[in-house]
Amino acid sequence: MKVIILGTGTSQGVPVIGCNCETCTSANPKDKRFRTSAYIETGDSKLLIDTSVDFRQQMLQNNISDIDAVLYTHHHVDHIFGMDDLRQITQRHKKKIQIYGKKETLDEMRITFRYVFDKQLIRHNSVPIVGFNDRSVRKFKAADVDVIPVEVHHGNIKIYGYRINDFAYITDASAIDEKEMKKLKGLKVLILNALRIRPHPTHFNLQQSVEIAKILKPEKTYFTHLTHDILHKKINETLPKGIELAYDGLELDL
Repeated sequence: MKVIILGTGTSQGVPVIGCNCETCTSANPKDKRFRTSAYIETGDSKLLIDTSVDFRQQMLQNNISDIDAVLYTHHHVDHIFGMDDLRQITQRHKKKIQIYGKKETLDEMRITFRYVFDKQLIRHNSVPIVGFNDRSVRKFKAADVDVIPVEVHHGNIKIYGYRINDFAYITDASAIDEKEMKKLKGLKVLILNALRIRPHPTHFNLQQSVEIAKILKPEKTYFTHLTHDILHKKINETLPKGIELAYDGLELDL
């Protein structure tokens, strides 16, 4: 299984518009962060987690031209607004892309992207041709791949992370219940959000994420969904063994 971390930034991305802080002006390419997303290739199946605002650029930068299914974590803008660019894939490959997520997530997306149900637009192939698949927390198949949803708290709402084989991807979490933590045992790689140094009401901060990683003990943990408070080289050097900051374009082979 191959994983590419397509984006590691928060809703504003890094650099932030108009900001002249040390991270936003850094020459280190690992401090340039698209909005959070990941690509997974296993066997002949190509899965995407979230269509970020930067989806088009992420596909071009990583030479990815096909997607079979998309797993959505939640409906916030930075995680869904690239969905329209799936149209280039459905047109080119003459296919329908299946999208999966929590019912509440896809209900919100049905409102945001209501035009994709317009029969005339579908007939002219001028919208992304997608199938909506509401999923509970039980294991399901997406593009013939077994997927285990992991329900986490994002402030006062519940959203999904996902486990595929020995890999798990959690973003925007602020708490994980004990029952869901059990789904994350025995991982080779955990991708986990770690927003910033200071506490935040709806996301883990850096120290909270370190504590979660120490409890779960995956072989390797990478932190994502990072604000411009996180200067890559400086913070990466302070992290415990087995924990690193992810960066855009990070490739993992499992």
